[in-house]
Amino acid sequence: MADQKLFSEHIYSTKFQEEFKKHWHSHRDFMDANLEIISKPFKVCRISNFLRDKKILENLKSELKRHDHTRKVLDLYQFEKTEDLLYSTDKYIRMLSRSFQKDLRSWMSRNTNIELNEKILMSSACYRNTDRLLCHDDNMIDRRIAYILYLTDDWSEEDGGALDLFDVDEEGLPRKVVKSLIPEYNSLVFFEVVENSYHQVAEVLAHDKCRWSINGWFHGPLKKDFHKPPRREPAKTFLEPSPTEVNLHSSISSDYLEPNIIEQIQEDVEMTSYTFLKNFLKESVYQQIANDLTSQDINWRMIGPADIRHYEIADEQTLPKPLKDICDLFKSISFFQLLKKYTGLDLVPEKTKKPKMTLELQRWSSGCYTLLYDKSLLKDTSDDLTQALISDFSTSEVNPDTNKTRQELKRGRIDDLPSPGNSSDKRKIARYLDSQSDVGTHSSKHEHSVDVDETSSSSDEKLSRSDTLANDSEDDCASENGEFLLDVIIQFHTQDVKGTLKTEETMDFVDPGAEEGIMIEIPMQDNHLCLVYRSAMVCRLQKYLNHFYDGYSYTFICTYHE
Repeated sequence: MADQKLFSEHIYSTKFQEEFKKHWHSHRDFMDANLEIISKPFKVCRISNFLRDKKILENLKSELKRHDHTRKVLDLYQFEKTEDLLYSTDKYIRMLSRSFQKDLRSWMSRNTNIELNEKILMSSACYRNTDRLLCHDDNMIDRRIAYILYLTDDWSEEDGGALDLFDVDEEGLPRKVVKSLIPEYNSLVFFEVVENSYHQVAEVLAHDKCRWSINGWFHGPLKKDFHKPPRREPAKTFLEPSPTEVNLHSSISSDYLEPNIIEQIQEDVEMTSYTFLKNFLKESVYQQIANDLTSQDINWRMIGPADIRHYEIADEQTLPKPLKDICDLFKSISFFQLLKKYTGLDLVPEKTKKPKMTLELQRWSSGCYTLLYDKSLLKDTSDDLTQALISDFSTSEVNPDTNKTRQELKRGRIDDLPSPGNSSDKRKIARYLDSQSDVGTHSSKHEHSVDVDETSSSSDEKLSRSDTLANDSEDDCASENGEFLLDVIIQFHTQDVKGTLKTEETMDFVDPGAEEGIMIEIPMQDNHLCLVYRSAMVCRLQKYLNHFYDGYSYTFICTYHE
């Protein structure tokens, strides 16, 4: 075998291969000095002391340092990576890629009974402080085995960056981390890419080290039985406006109930589809609510699935009375009527008009996030659509330029806003300033099928994606009948959260299907009411909060259906 000398001798011994096959195919855990088989939540193998000579590994690292590592930042991930290494002319990288293509591919196919073809992808990735790759399954049609070769010496659990494995619920959706593998120097970790191979690279906590690896996939013939059943639509609790009239003046700042200010707000929403209102609630009301949010009596529940969202929501039945009162305010016919004045939307019930709403009180802390995903796969899909998706996924790896669903996004930031009633500024309550910044492409389909452990080649990074993307909040997208949504958002304790990166946090509204999708960034501001009128193409996204985010912030979100 060519270049067999690159790998350790124990990998080729009859005893080692028989031990591997016995436990791999029987789904039994096993561990000795050089081999570990993990059977649950899905089959994973770790081969220790993988390369026979650590000098080879050091030479590899020296060559890799001369390669450009491009910074990749998006909702799903943040790290640095190289382009495909298979075409590198460096001596040791070429030796490694050739050995993977021939020796290791043959070894994998022979011992796992997984049919592989000659296609293999390989790149190098570097994770630094706060970098991560969140929950995904790698499950593209012809990816068969995912692998990671770890290059970092002296890595510990305290440094973060573990390869986390998720279990799944009764519907096959990722639930929680049940197994974590700490990166081990000169070890090869691999697993078969299957429906439940959900994993992530946990956030790196080390300040002065880089979590370094070589990673990619072995590919094989298209899976004949490739079909991912559509996910069940998350249950929504729709509420009709409560017929009870409430006194808006008791809770809402009086300026926002003045006819001239209401007129300005409506003009603003008509022009920009959103507005941002400072000090919306009376200060005394806001402070009372802010204090009650920290009550130990409130029951909070973490919600998922983990490849879409990870944050807590409150059980409304356990809220203190001032919080229940504010919920009742947003449910009341009086507030529906006020929103109609603000927006011009049909939010007042009539014989042919039946507005409704959903409500969610969220708690955010370090490690929370929402991710973009393909909402079209929540519905029943026809065979024709399924085949179109399969064709789209397949061709995108060959020709990444065919991906039209995730272009670089243009961002708009809501700037400092005038206070309500300021006679010197009668133009708008909120202003929209158009600015641009580079945002990387997102390699994803329904389950963020990017990479095992790290993103690999540039062609695999730009995977196809259906045109409808959304996050999975209770009320995130318009339904099939074409209705439009109005998000009403107010935040609490954002200024109390400690952390050096606090000021960078935003809530974003994204149209990823547009040629130049607009991203509105809502800054973290206490007692600011944000109104956003949106269609199914616009998604609400709250980015991952890293370990510098110290404490809790709260977001009260109501979504009104016209």
